Amino acid sequence: MQKFLEATGDTRDEAIQNALRQLGLDRDDVSVEVLDNGRKGFLGIGATPARVRVTYEVPDELVKKEELVHKPVEKPAAEKKPAERPAKKDKPAQKKEKPAEKPQKLSITDEDDTPRLVKAAPPDFVPEKLEVERPPRRERPRRERGGRRERRPREERPVTPSVPKERELIPVSEEGMKKAEQLATDFITGLLEKMGVEGQVTKLPQVECDQLRLEISGPDMGPIIGRRGDTLDAIQYLGSLVLNNALDEHVRLSVNTENYREKRAESLERLARKMAMKVVKSHRSMTLEPMNPYERRIIHAALQDFNGVTTYSTGTEPGRRVVIAPDNSYRTHH
Repeated sequence: MQKFLEATGDTRDEAIQNALRQLGLDRDDVSVEVLDNGRKGFLGIGATPARVRVTYEVPDELVKKEELVHKPVEKPAAEKKPAERPAKKDKPAQKKEKPAEKPQKLSITDEDDTPRLVKAAPPDFVPEKLEVERPPRRERPRRERGGRRERRPREERPVTPSVPKERELIPVSEEGMKKAEQLATDFITGLLEKMGVEGQVTKLPQVECDQLRLEISGPDMGPIIGRRGDTLDAIQYLGSLVLNNALDEHVRLSVNTENYREKRAESLERLARKMAMKVVKSHRSMTLEPMNPYERRIIHAALQDFNGVTTYSTGTEPGRRVVIAPDNSYRTHH
């Protein structure tokens, strides 16, 4: 189920960061819709904050749990207490006159939104007229005849480029890595046989402590790569599922063939720089084609130090895209 959160900030990037900080999510896990780019105003007058709407996915299981928690529990009819029988009157008791209850006044406050139980007012109760104090109107400085207002120097704000979130590396034991290598090799070898592709799976040198790197080699690796690496990504994804279901430790699997991953990364970096130059010249945002999370991180990393542009992701999987937008704060101060 999709939910959304609106956040504000002095700039669009600051509003996005505020929303991500509240949700505790990464920039690639949400879809960003810019509702208002905001205005700086003149001499601080008429300034409006930037406003964005962040859409994120919530598992259906959590939604069902919330519905069960907030659902009122009705008591069965069997638990209701029977009506008490009136006691026998030996002597007529004198009725005591109850003091007249004063009508309760209703009050409105904005400090607490929790619903309260309010007693029903008598039929002749007339609510008093509520007066709400309004904040004093902000007066604009009047311009004197023949004079001009002095412009305040604009404060320089640091540019906050999109930086991919660093992963926490959890080392995998030597025994766990050997077991993962055997499972992944057997699975991919059997998958190649089912596909009718001649190939051999070998292990590459380990670079990170939680990653298993495998290489598929053969006479024709075109069917293994697929269109823009779709088939290779699918093989890697299925192999990761096999490892996560069979092992107690988390092992990241990377499957490559004919050095495709490196060639694809270089191609994406060139594309990112080319599109960033167009954005700087035209001052218009450009949206790239849908990419997987690995390729989107390459785009963000390639442009994190590129002056004049900022990047963010929009849409939902598998059609999630990277948007390269002009960085107005950089263009203003430089």
